[in-house]
Amino acid sequence: MSFLLWRAEYGDAGRGSKVSLAVVIEKIFNAPDASSLQVYNNKQSIGFIRWEIIPDEIYFRGTNQPVGRVESIDGYTLSVDGRLQLEPLQSKLRFTLRSGLDSELNSQNLYATIDSGESIWNIQSNITNQVLTVKHDGSLGKWERSVSFDQLSNPFEIVNQFAGPTILPLIQKILPEKFDSIHKESINEIETVSTKIGLNWEAYNDFLRLGSTRVRIYRLEAKLPGEQSIIIRISRVGEILQVEFPGQFVINNESIPLRKTKIP
Repeated sequence: MSFLLWRAEYGDAGRGSKVSLAVVIEKIFNAPDASSLQVYNNKQSIGFIRWEIIPDEIYFRGTNQPVGRVESIDGYTLSVDGRLQLEPLQSKLRFTLRSGLDSELNSQNLYATIDSGESIWNIQSNITNQVLTVKHDGSLGKWERSVSFDQLSNPFEIVNQFAGPTILPLIQKILPEKFDSIHKESINEIETVSTKIGLNWEAYNDFLRLGSTRVRIYRLEAKLPGEQSIIIRISRVGEILQVEFPGQFVINNESIPLRKTKIP
């Protein structure tokens, strides 16, 4: 039995064999190092992203306990920083995100900033007060808006809060006459099927060629309409190596010389 377990973990299990999604997610959230990523569009570098997950570790206490030994994980902090050169904006977009999660990976709070050079948006939310707050300072003026989590399911409430009563009637005129009643009747149905609309991720064993070395990795894959997919390649210790989107949008780990793998 021990040989079979060893072979399943370290042996050549074959490209594409399925693994537990929970195992891969746990690896990602307990990765020892941050991932420094370069963003490419049509093979041209357009910016970078730094991704790090910091566990909130609880250490053993007491005189007879080993120093620095972790007893449990109380939660995590997701830290994302980056800069992108977006042609439509003709400027660099800088962004930061900090999100606190509990030990079950449920979001507890979020703080994000987006800086386009001309405007700065600050976004905050907290599970305690169930409110999302957006602050803006820039070319569109200086303002602050807040909506409850319940209001996020109602598009009219969101527009009224963030665009104001002047713009809301204009938007209502271009919508179907019965849009509001249809929305109210279908909101329960939308909530029940929302999980089906989300991406369904599956995890696999895979490998990368790094020079002449064949390195085992994990691959996360989510199918999209039109036989397309999003693919995330992850090291065996949870570091993000590559993210591939449909088209020519790719995110690569800048510290690893990635190249396309060859199927043996």
